[in-house]
Amino acid sequence: MFSLLAVSENNGITILASRLRAQISRLEPPHRLAGVDLARGLAVVGVFAAHLAVITPLEWGDPGTWSGLVEGRSAVLFAMLAGVSLGIISAASRRRRVGAAESADRSRPLWGLRTQLLLRGILLWLLGVWLDDLDVPVYVILPAYGALFVLAIPFTSLAARHLFALAAVLAVGAPFVVWWINSMVARSDDPVSVEESLRLIAWNYPLPLWLAFMLCGMATGALLMRSWKFAWPLLAVGIVLAVVGYGVVGPAGLAAVGVGPTEWWVAALSDAPHSSGVGEALGSGGFALAVTCAAVLVCMTPLRWIALPLRAVGSMPLTAYVVHIGIWAIWIAAETARDPGVDPSLGFRALDPFWPMTMGVLVGCTAWALLVGQGPLEWVLGKLTKAPRWRRR
Repeated sequence: MFSLLAVSENNGITILASRLRAQISRLEPPHRLAGVDLARGLAVVGVFAAHLAVITPLEWGDPGTWSGLVEGRSAVLFAMLAGVSLGIISAASRRRRVGAAESADRSRPLWGLRTQLLLRGILLWLLGVWLDDLDVPVYVILPAYGALFVLAIPFTSLAARHLFALAAVLAVGAPFVVWWINSMVARSDDPVSVEESLRLIAWNYPLPLWLAFMLCGMATGALLMRSWKFAWPLLAVGIVLAVVGYGVVGPAGLAAVGVGPTEWWVAALSDAPHSSGVGEALGSGGFALAVTCAAVLVCMTPLRWIALPLRAVGSMPLTAYVVHIGIWAIWIAAETARDPGVDPSLGFRALDPFWPMTMGVLVGCTAWALLVGQGPLEWVLGKLTKAPRWRRR
């Protein structure tokens, strides 16, 4: 009897060890680019901090305010990494297309990718609109996320240099379009109703500008797909863009050279978080590019094992994001039921929800990644968008 129990226990341990090895291998190259997962994990935790923690406005000269880095920049990093993933997938599809022998077969990889992107975008938009209707005082990014996937469809066949060029044009030009649209909304007869309508197209993250982050990410992903060594020059470019955006283009930088403030350029050139100005586009875009490339370089060293929990979160960012919104909504409902006078934003943050929720998500995602594999929502989304019935025959 004891020998049978020992054999059964040893078999269980062997199966568990085999599963762990398989799932760890799934998170490692060449199956995944570990640094992109790490960057996504940092973006998710940054979004958690921006939503759940009391953040001091950032002043670059005061290290005590550096937690303010999460404001706005985490969301930009989130969007750019969506582009990085899409760039990697697009590059792989183009390789399959070039390798196809017949012209009819050559059309399949990109056709299938674009169909999946359309379906994925629609599903993410629907999920985001539903989450946005919950009693959570935050602008949910998923509607914009979904819309960006759809808008990116025509650009999936472009080379990296063309994607970078388009991203640069949008980063410099789109803020003026956004400023003009916002000014027209402010002067409308019923700005609240107009803003509510714009919410359905995710105008809280203005698509003309945020497409620049998506395209920059796509170009970055395409280059990283070719070689991780491209991370070095891209890191340098990101740092330069951040310095230019925050130190030169923004109103503070222009004021330093004697340009007097006027309403239009303060709005159009602002470097403040979520301002949609040129300063933010270059500064936050450069910051996101630098963080992504730095994470890729870190994960080319043994340090990637220390970052495994963050990488696990980054391997299932949709699950982590939706879970935190759901827990937040339930927590707020419970607190307001106990005390109807509690403020749903500041009052909730005063409860210090950031650390328990973040640690819970880190532990939960790590356990799921090692024992099960793909995140649950990522699995569902993959099944709905990659099922055989959606593929061209």
